[in-house]
Amino acid sequence: MRLTMNLKTRFMLLMLALFLVAAGIVWILVRQLSESIVEEWVTRYAEKQVLYDKGRTLQPILTEIALSRQFANSHQLISWARNPEDPDLKRQAIAEMENYRLNFADNSYFVALRESGDYYHNNAANEYADSQYRYSLDPDRPADSWFYKIIKQNRDMHLNVNPDVELGVTKLWIDMLLRDGDEILGVVGTGLDLTHLLNSVVNKDEPGITSLFTDHDGAIQLYRDQSLIDFGSITKASADKTRVDRLFSDDADKRAVQELMRQLVADPGEIKTRFVTIDDRRHLVGLAYIPEIDWYEVTLLDLNKVLPFSHFSGILLSFGLMLLASLIMLHLALNRFVLNPLTQLESGMDEIREGHYPQSLPQTPPNNEVGRLMNHFRHMARAVQSAREELEQKVLNRTEALDRLTKTDALTELLNRRGMQEQLDNQWQLLQRERRRFGLVWLDLDHFKQINDRYGHKAGDQVLLSVAEQLRKLLRGYDYAARWGGDEFLLLIQTDRLDLIEGLSERIRSSVAESSIVYDDSQPPITITLSAGCHLASSSDETLEKALQAADTALYEAKAGGRNRLAVHSPQ
Repeated sequence: MRLTMNLKTRFMLLMLALFLVAAGIVWILVRQLSESIVEEWVTRYAEKQVLYDKGRTLQPILTEIALSRQFANSHQLISWARNPEDPDLKRQAIAEMENYRLNFADNSYFVALRESGDYYHNNAANEYADSQYRYSLDPDRPADSWFYKIIKQNRDMHLNVNPDVELGVTKLWIDMLLRDGDEILGVVGTGLDLTHLLNSVVNKDEPGITSLFTDHDGAIQLYRDQSLIDFGSITKASADKTRVDRLFSDDADKRAVQELMRQLVADPGEIKTRFVTIDDRRHLVGLAYIPEIDWYEVTLLDLNKVLPFSHFSGILLSFGLMLLASLIMLHLALNRFVLNPLTQLESGMDEIREGHYPQSLPQTPPNNEVGRLMNHFRHMARAVQSAREELEQKVLNRTEALDRLTKTDALTELLNRRGMQEQLDNQWQLLQRERRRFGLVWLDLDHFKQINDRYGHKAGDQVLLSVAEQLRKLLRGYDYAARWGGDEFLLLIQTDRLDLIEGLSERIRSSVAESSIVYDDSQPPITITLSAGCHLASSSDETLEKALQAADTALYEAKAGGRNRLAVHSPQ
């Protein structure tokens, strides 16, 4: 009995020793695999999170930047800035400001004139109606130094988080230089409410995920902790700014993040990641450069909260129970239920890293820890793929929309000068390569200014819309029409026959002359005529500019001949 007990004890001790050795080996293997999976997953997740935040942040800001750029190009503002004492120009300019105010997301604007320093502003509550002039900027006052710094730096666009002491508001200001040619006349723009922007962009509820945005120097511009926001960065020296470096505990992390930022400027399409230490906790920082606004997007992931290692403790418990039940089945059970699935899971992670959804994963029962982990991975993989496809589609749609906006006239929806110039360049290259000639027709509305003066600009807009609609009806699907500027249109006709160009131009002229526009029932219909200058472009024109000049010369001949007619350029 004693021998039996001794053998049993020894066997139990041997089993315990084998169990401890095997458990130790299993612990090491599982921990290494788990940490590898966690680090790879978190890195991929950080990259997707950065791209998502980048796209979400750009959408409202880019919309306001585009509208602010139009605001800075307003003819009324430029004319008034040239003659600020002219009451008529001032009245027109203020009306223009108020029109833009209703279109800005914040329903506010500001206009600061360089010569006088006068500062005009109105807000969403229309608090300063009929008293848009608020105060005068002073170069000796620190609170106004932003204005003179922007002009001195000659930057067409600048984003600045700054409180306006005079107005008592703090916003993300979109500053645009008001130019007339190369001369700077002032600064105009709008603001985005800082609290609303922070709530929509950086104040997220995801545990362990923190997003913030910095300017080119690393000064914090948007962060949920407003005490760390570097207000008025443009007025400060680099050493006085609250930079993102302040968040990191280790000097090596600070230097490494600064180097990653420099690399991103050279390659803005990249996403950079690095493990750093913040408040003695391990984090993964994701960095992206946003060249459209010259900012960086910084995403911080707390690994202990995003995917703590404790999630894998159930796996180790399962191994221990299997080892206690049977050492003989250890190898088979370990390979079947743990190591093989984890290996395939890691292979699946490699496929995701390469941008592919895993085609096959082991079918493990969902009622154990490994099965649940695999199911989580499948759901995560599908979510990552779906988010990636959705983000790529959004970026594609936004790029196409922005491209259309830059090439289309906002009023007539015809091509604008930029869009037509692209078609002209392409057509000219075809002419040079294949001797394929094409037609150019300048159209100019006769006495259009009189219509604006008599009926107003809205009536003039209706006339332009009517002419554009007739052009769309009369032109073929492969011809191009553009509003070149004001009341002037340019047609690109795909033909090498001058008689076809003349015939089409005559049909357009007569159609416009026979039409009438009813703008106001109390007023007689508006009639309009136009003059046309035609030219068949060929290699003898030497340059595209000369071809355009030839058509323009024909237009002036038509106008000199009494208007409401067309003329064809005849080389001397």
